[in-house]
This record gives sequence, C-alpha cells and structure tokens, in this order.
Amino acid sequence: MNWMQKDVQTSAQMEIAWQCAPVLTGVKPSNILTLKNVSEKEVAESLKEMGISYSMLCDGGVRKVWLIYREEEILEIIGKKEYSEFLDTLGYRGFEFPQMLQIMNLRFEGYQHGSAEFPHELGIFLGYPLADVKGFIEHNGKDFLYQGYWKVYENVEERKKMFSIYNVVKEEFIREMQAGKDLWHAARSVRQPFDIQPA
Repeated sequence: MNWMQKDVQTSAQMEIAWQCAPVLTGVKPSNILTLKNVSEKEVAESLKEMGISYSMLCDGGVRKVWLIYREEEILEIIGKKEYSEFLDTLGYRGFEFPQMLQIMNLRFEGYQHGSAEFPHELGIFLGYPLADVKGFIEHNGKDFLYQGYWKVYENVEERKKMFSIYNVVKEEFIREMQAGKDLWHAARSVRQPFDIQPA
C-alpha cells in the first residue's frame, strides 16, 4: 500500500468513526453511514473483525448510503412484541431478518430515487425507541419535544442522557483515531459508559 492509498483508507476510517462511533463501541445498535468515493471493499476491510455488519441502502454511484449494525442487538429489538407488531403493520409480517432488511433497503432506495415515500420503519432498524418512531409518523416530524440524534417525542431527559453518552464516545473515539489508531484499536480504547439504558 503506497502513501496515497493509506491516506484514502485513513480518511475513510475517520469518516466511519465520525458517523458511527457509538455503534463501533457498542453503545448504539446501528447507524446510517454516508460515504463518497469509498468502495464496499474498503468498508468491509475497515469493519473487519469488529463484529459489525453492513448493508448498502442506496448506491448513488459516487455517494453510497450504508446501514452499519450489530445484528444480535437489532434482532433483540425487532424480537420485542411491540416492535414486531409495529413492523407487521408495515408489511414485514412473516419475514426473517435478512428479508426484512432487503425490503427496507428497497424502500429506502426507492425513496432516494423519488419513487417511494420515506420508510419510517428505518428508525426501528436504527435502534430508535418505538415511541419516537411512532411520534414522528403521527406528527409528520413536527411538534417534537427535543432533537438530538433523532426527534424525541417521549422521555426527554432519558434521551438527552443517551445522546450525551453518544457524544462523549464520539469525541473519545476521534481522539484515539487522531492519535494514529485504526478503528479496531480505537474502539477498544474508548472508555465504555456503564449507565446507558437500552432503547
């Protein structure tokens, strides 16, 4: 690998860290990752051995959108009765996770190309609390009580605490990357918050 290739890889890894640090450190189950001029091979190489999966939501050529996720945690979320019932109403009844992910990906790509409405169930796959996903739908994205990593409709103080933890993890992760560590080593160096509550 020459210096230019290494620089591109470092830039891609820094962007992944900036957008997805809470997922990389295990305090958030998933996140959207938007990258320009980065191949799937580079994403796969960057996430190798981190226990993190990825799925391309939209391939816009130069710009690609990915879902970066911890599968075990997503399965735990969508396995909850209230979450599975909600997804059932949106056309996911009877499907296993790989098929559910494929449906959601197709809907998201359709939205990006202007041929479909935004798939609000994406919030579930991103680990957002069900109350906030439903609140967003019912209020058309308006009348929220607070806005951080997503629009909040219930339990504001709890969400603020969660967002604060995400921010701390992100700041520490970026510092580790700036010190020269790759994603794998940075993720293991970041101080793990002990008081975060699952969504």
